[in-house]
Amino acid sequence: MKKSLVFMLIAAVLAITLAASACNGKDIESIALSEGVTLGPVVKGQDIDLKDKTLSVTYKGGEVKTVPLESDMISGFDKNTLGNQEVTITYSENGKSASVKVNVTVVKAAPTELELTRAPEVTEYIAGEKFRPEGMIVTARFADGTSEEGVAAEYPETALSAETTAVTVRFGSLSVSVPVSVKAPDFTATDAGQLASALAKAENGDAILVSGTLGASDRDGGYSLYTVKNSVTVAGLDSNVIYGSFLIDADNVTLRGLNIKNKGWVTGEDTTAHRNAITVYSNKVTLEHNSLAAPGSEIIDGKAAIANGVVLSAGTDEGTAIAIRHNRITGYGYQNENWSSAAVLFVAGYDFAYGATNDAGSAKSVRVTPDYATLLKTNVFENDEYEFIYSDYALGYERPYIYGYASDSDKAKGILEYAAAEGMTLALKSGEYDLGGISVDFVAFTAVDGNAVLRGVTAGENCTFDKVTLVNGD
Repeated sequence: MKKSLVFMLIAAVLAITLAASACNGKDIESIALSEGVTLGPVVKGQDIDLKDKTLSVTYKGGEVKTVPLESDMISGFDKNTLGNQEVTITYSENGKSASVKVNVTVVKAAPTELELTRAPEVTEYIAGEKFRPEGMIVTARFADGTSEEGVAAEYPETALSAETTAVTVRFGSLSVSVPVSVKAPDFTATDAGQLASALAKAENGDAILVSGTLGASDRDGGYSLYTVKNSVTVAGLDSNVIYGSFLIDADNVTLRGLNIKNKGWVTGEDTTAHRNAITVYSNKVTLEHNSLAAPGSEIIDGKAAIANGVVLSAGTDEGTAIAIRHNRITGYGYQNENWSSAAVLFVAGYDFAYGATNDAGSAKSVRVTPDYATLLKTNVFENDEYEFIYSDYALGYERPYIYGYASDSDKAKGILEYAAAEGMTLALKSGEYDLGGISVDFVAFTAVDGNAVLRGVTAGENCTFDKVTLVNGD
């Protein structure tokens, strides 16, 4: 009996030891500041106050635990440098580590008041969406009468409800309210049929909320062309995926937060609208926070077809209100003998196609003036043949480009080869360019978000340069 008891005790101790060992050997998936925890603001010369500050550690498998945040976990912080700093927090356990980057603001004195200097771009939401701070400016004011504009305020990342009228943003112990309006969705769509039905039934001002995966990557398995004929907002929740293309044939339409997998047009299809992720016949449209992914080269017939991210043609320039911002446009890198792909393409002097009716009575599309600076600075372009081109085909097909944006020398040269004889604007991403000896005239060169250096260009006397330095040529 005694031997059995001893044996059982040993077995129990071994089980506990093995369990502890197994627990200690867990892999860390990620770490984050615990909910409600912020670092700073920190007064210049002082250390970060870590009292009661904790981390949430998530293990593979989903288990989460809370640990105290300690100074030796933080790197990249300089207490004597004013302004926003990106610091790294690293947590290690049993040879396993995970890191996260967070913002810390160093100020010259403790702030006493916060002010909302500029509201964010998005203030009208559909219930279920999350707050978007882009465009928001928060100013901290200090006891000595000075202030700092654009402090890194924290904001909640939870879904907004129809009852929400304001979002509270914080900077240290201070807070300020950001007024918002949140509308319950008039329609919800979790599959392709529901979205098509909602767009057909929706009236002006309605809100459509999209979630889940709509359609399928197989063209025969549910790839759709979604036509928008009324002034509606279509917004996507996190992780939504839409296999399809949108045709916007109305004013005051907003597409926000949609993850569009564009499969492109193939030779012989009824409508080439499939070649674009979004085709717009309007001068009043908002496309924001969307992800547009181009089809793979195996999908389309590259000899006869290409694919573009956004193509916009408008029937009037009156009251133009085009906002194309914070989109990620990826993979529109096609080129054939006749055409080149663009992430964003504006078209004037071209017939309205695909049965479009929102043409303001025009026979052909007209020129409009968008907010070029916001379009070029806020969108992310990845692996696209061209990022942005504006063509006026009333000038003919040989030299139709009136505006273009280039991020490298080849793109800049390619755009200039089709520059309108009457003149064009070429916007350049900041950097250096060598165009290999091209001669141009009536071109307004400008740099976006910095300065550019231009070589290998013989520029005529009618060329102008804004933040662009020409280092050779006349």
